[in-house]
Amino acid sequence: MAEFVPAVGNILSLIERRDWDRLEASLSPDVVWVTAVEERLHGPAEVIAALREDPVPGPPAFHEVGEDGRLTHWVDKMG
Repeated sequence: MAEFVPAVGNILSLIERRDWDRLEASLSPDVVWVTAVEERLHGPAEVIAALREDPVPGPPAFHEVGEDGRLTHWVDKMG
């Protein structure tokens, strides 16, 4: 895997390994995830349900991590 910001690399690695429990722990309870087709997902359950069905995303166009180290916002690259 290419070098990414540690938070991004960790999230992508968890998705790649299908480690849904650790991914859930890495997501803020109020995480917002915007897919490449601009679908807005809210909360870990919605994000993980979508990721289970899709291929591993590439690095995001934008992301934010909260003070607690958990992902709060992810925006996939469009197109």
